[in-house]
Amino acid sequence: MRKDARPIFRQVLSGLKIGAVIVALGAGLFYCLSFVPIRRIEAFVWHLRHGISVDVGSYRFPVPKKWYVESLAPDDILLVDLQNGDGIGVRLIKVQPDRRITLPVWARLEEQSPIGSDMKVTARKELRIGSEEFLCLEKDYDLKKLHLYPIECRSEGGLEVSFTPYLASGMNHNDAFYSLLQQTVLKR
Repeated sequence: MRKDARPIFRQVLSGLKIGAVIVALGAGLFYCLSFVPIRRIEAFVWHLRHGISVDVGSYRFPVPKKWYVESLAPDDILLVDLQNGDGIGVRLIKVQPDRRITLPVWARLEEQSPIGSDMKVTARKELRIGSEEFLCLEKDYDLKKLHLYPIECRSEGGLEVSFTPYLASGMNHNDAFYSLLQQTVLKR
């Protein structure tokens, strides 16, 4: 191996230039990676592995292609529409049979707005999915500059499904949510 004949400061300057190029390439790579649609790739892989539905307890809930699924627990999942930002939470409430809350009692509890809250129930929908009754409450949260229109649904069997539309969408996506809810299957 030959000794470098350049003076020390030239060798250091050359090393600093190489280091600067490496740092610039790394920063450029990180910048480019910020444009990679990670959630879309994860959703694609999830659909390859699991198909078009997810099981929550004894229920099978549909998951359209452009939805990202995050499992919070075996009986608690969150679905996010990657096109418009809507979210659906699906969870199974496990309660002893002697402590089960009936749908009318649940509706009364949900309709009572906390003191100081500008939440009101704007509509009630009763659905029959398979052999089970579902009750859905459409709500309106008035946040002065913005209105949120979530939907809370519950079945006799303890399945809770909550729909939270993207902030600026209003009530434009309610029909899509009810369409997905109608496709829920009881596997018993």
